[in-house]
Amino acid sequence: MMEDRFIAGERQELPAERGVTQYQRLASLLRHRIAKGEYPLGAQLPPMTQLAGDLGVAVVSVRQAYELLAREGLIRSQRGVGTHVAALPAKVGDLQLAINDPFAAPLALAFEILEVRRPAAVPQELLGPDDRPAAENVCVRKLHTYSGEPFCYAEIYVPTPVFEALPRDTAKKRKLLAAVLDELGARCRRVRQRMTVMPADYPLCDMLKIPFASPVAKMSRRLVDGKGNVLYAGVTWYRGDRYVSEIDIPIAALKSAPGITEPQPRAIAERQPG
Repeated sequence: MMEDRFIAGERQELPAERGVTQYQRLASLLRHRIAKGEYPLGAQLPPMTQLAGDLGVAVVSVRQAYELLAREGLIRSQRGVGTHVAALPAKVGDLQLAINDPFAAPLALAFEILEVRRPAAVPQELLGPDDRPAAENVCVRKLHTYSGEPFCYAEIYVPTPVFEALPRDTAKKRKLLAAVLDELGARCRRVRQRMTVMPADYPLCDMLKIPFASPVAKMSRRLVDGKGNVLYAGVTWYRGDRYVSEIDIPIAALKSAPGITEPQPRAIAERQPG
């Protein structure tokens, strides 16, 4: 029976990584193995003492890693039965919702404000050729955490008048994109976003608690009104082992806006040199 299946780990010591605790590195390794199917749904994980010996880590680090994955809902431990895989990373619905739905606010989601800077100019890389950024903006740097673990770092730019019109401490309580959409309503006409995959540098690794050069998903997004005025611009970096992108697009939208799925001539022209 799958419930009684035990999967032994091979000898593979975890190297030290700047800014990342041992149990977080171990949790990331186990999460990756679960996602790849090395530990299938229902499979039993090794006992703490054995896994500690296999990987050359302290037993307390294994215990903390198991506790972190249990809080995420990936594994379940029971005295006398052992620790088993209870869910797959892609099926941790609340985290997926937190990533893909700007209005989602699961209980485990929290925000840490790293900096609020004003005035600030929107970086050119976040703008299109016809975009009109505000003369003064507020830049908010924040860290998104889920069950206490960082999964996303964001740098957001909002026109100063728009930011000041938002309820107090909005940046600490919810996503700024959702707050701006709620505040401006009908003024919002178009959201344009771009996603790339890249290796993380040291500062990003420190914030997201991942090994150096781990893959991250970089999402650039801007919101404009009918005249091209930029109402919101931001860039977010998601941990590659936590990022899942899934959206439902109505067929009518695909027919009326083919740019959703394939580049249009104008978008191609924007990328031409010179």
